[in-house]
Amino acid sequence: MSIPPSMKGQEHIGIFGGTFDPIHLGHIKPSEDIAKQLGLNQVLLVPAHIPPHKTSTIANTKQRKEMVELVCQTHPLFSLDQRELNRSSTSYTIDSIKELKRLHPNAKLYFFIGTDSLISLPSWYQIQELLTLCHFVVATRPGYCLSKLLDEGIQVRITDNINVVKQQNAGKILLLETCQVDISSTLIREKLSKNENCAEFLSPDVAQFIENHKLYR
Repeated sequence: MSIPPSMKGQEHIGIFGGTFDPIHLGHIKPSEDIAKQLGLNQVLLVPAHIPPHKTSTIANTKQRKEMVELVCQTHPLFSLDQRELNRSSTSYTIDSIKELKRLHPNAKLYFFIGTDSLISLPSWYQIQELLTLCHFVVATRPGYCLSKLLDEGIQVRITDNINVVKQQNAGKILLLETCQVDISSTLIREKLSKNENCAEFLSPDVAQFIENHKLYR
């Protein structure tokens, strides 16, 4: 994968966090698309241990970690980052970003989110400080209009210009049209609970893992 000239000589890291219960192509395909457009050659997958907006998961921590590991084995772009799984407290994005900045002080960090997360961004824990540490990259659908849904403080940070983002160390919210897989973890769990086939939405190894462990049944 070629790196844009203005990105050479500096580390650039994509970060994608989530419950991953289970991880599926709706996570994988847009993330690969974002990485290609930005010229990133590494994306950290960060499974949450105790997500702030959820009370529990169906698959346990070990199972969710193993499913992410399977994806990383077959998709070399991705690496498992298990720092949040090692915590005994609620997982806040800012804690992980601060740790990554300490480990990679000169790197630019790009945190991947979806449109739903963008709308709720003003309510994120310590969001103003978080915006000083990383860029956000939003996977959008073609023709999707967000302007009427967004907080004014968020709107001023939004751009669809990759060059604008590359010129700053942090603080921008980049909207990128990406390939979309119309599925969610919730819908996959519902389908599996009814013994419906979800292989088209999962990587083969993850589908086999779910079958072997009778997850979501």
